[in-house]
Amino acid sequence: MNIEWSSFHRLTSENIQSYVPTSAGVYLLWLQLKDENWRCYYVGQCENLERRLSDHLSTSEPNACIKNHIDNHINGFECAKVGRQSDRDGIEKFLYDHYSPECNIQDPGGTPIPVNIP
Repeated sequence: MNIEWSSFHRLTSENIQSYVPTSAGVYLLWLQLKDENWRCYYVGQCENLERRLSDHLSTSEPNACIKNHIDNHINGFECAKVGRQSDRDGIEKFLYDHYSPECNIQDPGGTPIPVNIP
């Protein structure tokens, strides 16, 4: 499956409001390393990309790993609109398997649906 990824943006409230749709979709959270390369640390899916990415920036973020990275590092994100829940489930599993993100607490399970990697 080929999906249309957003441009890469720094994870800020302003960028979320400016560039992220309220549509359902999948997203990747990235962390800038000391050598200035980037590593994907979280893969997610949701019904409302704008709300979910904003939730990650809130002080009540329940995932301690995500909270630590947001508080202590430069972060970025990419997202893609994906309407059907079954497609989001499969894409999330594929991205999880591809990136092995350390902040995903559990394997999302299911059958991976291969997609283009941003």
